[in-house]
Amino acid sequence: MINIRKYILLLFFSIVCFSFSATNNVYKERMRDFIKELRNNTNKEKIIITQNGNELYFKNGKIDNKFFALTDGTTQESLYYGDILRFNVPTAKGLKNELLELTIPIRKKGKPVFIINYGKGQKKREFLKKEDLKTKFVSELLPSFNADKLYETIEDYNDEDINSLSEVKNFLCLLNPENFSDIDEYYQALRNTNYDLLLIEVSYNNVFFTKEQIEELKVKDNGGKRIVIAYLSIGEAEDYRYYWKKKWNKKKPKWIIKENENWEGNYIVKYWSPEWKNIIKEYQKKLDEIGVDGYLLDTVDTYQYFEENYKKILE
Repeated sequence: MINIRKYILLLFFSIVCFSFSATNNVYKERMRDFIKELRNNTNKEKIIITQNGNELYFKNGKIDNKFFALTDGTTQESLYYGDILRFNVPTAKGLKNELLELTIPIRKKGKPVFIINYGKGQKKREFLKKEDLKTKFVSELLPSFNADKLYETIEDYNDEDINSLSEVKNFLCLLNPENFSDIDEYYQALRNTNYDLLLIEVSYNNVFFTKEQIEELKVKDNGGKRIVIAYLSIGEAEDYRYYWKKKWNKKKPKWIIKENENWEGNYIVKYWSPEWKNIIKEYQKKLDEIGVDGYLLDTVDTYQYFEENYKKILE
């Protein structure tokens, strides 16, 4: 005889689990869709690198080949050092293993993976070099969470021509140029380096590098070719960007949710909002105009905020 009470409880539990899973999948899928739109908003030669959010590459425990094909590389912050904004502190073993379960399959399938750690010290640098030999990742150790400084690379500089991400042996991640006096000093500092790959902010106080400057940055100081990738935050609005309207300081549009508690001036957005998508696509066009090789899509992991804070699917 069927135990009705047990059956009802089991049915209720199944519905709740299905609802929770469906909600989570919706927010991930919306981010995948947005990235696909950005892929289609530019020419096929442009390089797209995602920042964190590597769950996006998987569905039902397997790599999602359709989404995998949209991007050219990915990054993972704080894989080994700097978790939870704790500078120079090793990432907890459990979290590290979870991140490796995502990044290793991505790398094995052929996509370059760039690891951004936060710390200092020769022992940590040697550790990262050994780990990269095992994983085939390219790791760097940044001296600040603000990503505002040049730094010594894990792998030595070279004068080779870098024509694809798979050839990159080292990289610079510099997303906050406020330590420089103006855009010219910032440009010259970048110009005089030998990094294989530049993951950079391409503006200073909303003044962008010129197309000519970007072309010059594509050449290392030693003469080798390199790749220049522009920073582009797509899951958060930044109140220091030219697209930010003064009236938003008093009353924000409905698609702006709240300020990021860890980063002043950065606001979590409904990234599926048509208005927000149009803003980002226009910004992307500006980046195309100055001739960057591609984009570093940051805050793609904003879907996690909605999964954790909203049981119902937001419109």
